Amino acid sequence: MGNMRSARRLIRSGLTRWAWVCWLVLLVAAGCDSSLQTKSGEKNRLLAQVNGEPITREDVRAHFMASGNQESPRKAEKSIPRVLLDQLVERRLLLQRFRETGGYVSESRVRRFIEFIRRQYGDQDLKVIMEDQGVDEELWRKTMRETLEIEHLLEKEVYAKLKVSDSEIEDYYHRNKENFRVGRRWRVRQIVVSSAKMAEQLRKFVLEGKSFAALAQEHSIGPESGEGGDLGYFQQGELPENIENVVESLKLGEVSRVVKSPAGFHLLEVPERRLPFQKTLASVRDDIKKRLLAEKGRARLERWLGELKRNAKITYYLENLENVVSG
Repeated sequence: MGNMRSARRLIRSGLTRWAWVCWLVLLVAAGCDSSLQTKSGEKNRLLAQVNGEPITREDVRAHFMASGNQESPRKAEKSIPRVLLDQLVERRLLLQRFRETGGYVSESRVRRFIEFIRRQYGDQDLKVIMEDQGVDEELWRKTMRETLEIEHLLEKEVYAKLKVSDSEIEDYYHRNKENFRVGRRWRVRQIVVSSAKMAEQLRKFVLEGKSFAALAQEHSIGPESGEGGDLGYFQQGELPENIENVVESLKLGEVSRVVKSPAGFHLLEVPERRLPFQKTLASVRDDIKKRLLAEKGRARLERWLGELKRNAKITYYLENLENVVSG
């Protein structure tokens, strides 16, 4: 079950905090009450119908305004509205499918979800967002429920049917064995100061037997000074070239010459080296399973959604798309 949840997290796109809330606010705007669709006037021009249910210019505009896009809708590219319209069509299909299956999301689950969001952002933040987007709390709560309904539907009809066999995991490991090889690593400590003179003085102290870590704690301006200048482990290619060249040449416990960088003047020490090694299949089995579940999930979701579209009656009125976001 844990692997399935991890796979779903990989399948879902990463969203910023702002985009996440905005997505929740009007994720399924095309599924809102018909009160949004009965108004007359230019904003409400029909853009599409999904099995007889209309999607209007107002739906698309609202969705765009809630998408987290920092650009003014009036300056948006004309290709953006079609993309958003396609998203609304898909979400309408998902909600229709949920109703067909007779699925149910409990009120307690909706309340927990709403409270989770409120704890993440605070009551005031959510209210400000809803006011900015022109969304009342009743509509927001309805959209929270619809979000959970879509999640419930995808869990039942897509994710719950995913399986990965041991042979698939083993095959992936052997075909991608190089990706599971860890190169030679160095554990690196540093002292970084703002002047070459200070760096040379500290280097002299180390050569006289003073502790590199203690001097780092006392004098280094680097953020890792509290840990004695310990930067952790690095593989080849992960450090700036001039610093990596010095690190590679150092003997264990040896202090480097002063190295200049945009951050200041560095002294480097390598307290530990680790040789290259190959990760075993057992150590990466769970990671491979999560990756394969994610790949299968994306493919299955695409096929399943494509089938919903093929079996639906979708009519686009693309002649009404021009300047859709400008109202």
